[in-house]
Amino acid sequence: MIAVSNTSPLILFDKVDHLWILGRLFNKVLIPPSVDKEWLRPGDYVTPGWIFVENLSNKELSDAEKFYLEVDIGEAEAIALFRSIKADTLLFDDLKARRLAKSLEIPVIGTLGLLIAAKHKGIISEIKPLLEGLKRHRFYISDEALKMALLLAKE
Repeated sequence: MIAVSNTSPLILFDKVDHLWILGRLFNKVLIPPSVDKEWLRPGDYVTPGWIFVENLSNKELSDAEKFYLEVDIGEAEAIALFRSIKADTLLFDDLKARRLAKSLEIPVIGTLGLLIAAKHKGIISEIKPLLEGLKRHRFYISDEALKMALLLAKE
């Protein structure tokens, strides 16, 4: 499976030292150059071999420009990249970007959904400790969403 990602899932999983989960869920995670720039990593950081930066063609850049008024550049380029390569899913957390992607009939999954999928596939044994770690890194999740995620993860 191939995913196209925006910055937030990469940063969030990286902050809790579980970026590897994405590599287990997907064969490839593609990111546009703007996401690569937004995802600040220390100079000696080794990007996993299953994450690929994909340059956008002029047509893809033109497509992305149509979305700049609605979402940020990384999200706009991720949508354009997704549409050009026909990936399996788009990794977004931002609600406005998720709504735009869904209006374009693009399958979207966010950090919570990724954690639940990883639990269901046996990649991780529980999501609660990771959610607590994410919250310490300023990942906002409402009490209702937290309860629903734990219920879906059978925790």
